[in-house]
Amino acid sequence: MTTKQTHHLPEVFARLGQHDQHPWTPLPWKGIYNKVLYFDRITGATIELAKVEKGAEFPEHYHPTMQTLFLVSGKLRSRDTVITPGTFNVIPAGQVHGPFFAEEESIQFKYFSAVPVYFLKDGSCHCYKEDGRTFNLNDPATLKEILTKENILR
Repeated sequence: MTTKQTHHLPEVFARLGQHDQHPWTPLPWKGIYNKVLYFDRITGATIELAKVEKGAEFPEHYHPTMQTLFLVSGKLRSRDTVITPGTFNVIPAGQVHGPFFAEEESIQFKYFSAVPVYFLKDGSCHCYKEDGRTFNLNDPATLKEILTKENILR
């Protein structure tokens, strides 16, 4: 199947088919992107691809829910650990992880058990919308705008 398909069923947001048919969404950190493949609107469970460009660093952070990470391609360094393709990790809720420095462009396959929220050491906090765009939970103007919507994740 090579046709770009995005389904907006009542319960899920899904991008089906070949992943190269769907654009990368920039995250708040330079050289970091995601591509949400599946988002369950009831539980917030999210499956995504994440890309870290060579030389970019994904900052140290934690999530309030469990995350899994499978490195599909590239090479990442986290402190004194080198992460190579085929590495699978389960990151429990609240466990600080990173920073991840991309020695090569890296593609990760991730699963989050609920809506992805990133808490960073600098005090910033970023939350996903269903399609992978983020909003800054620390910005009062953004919060005022999104809290007037029927559903802040859409």
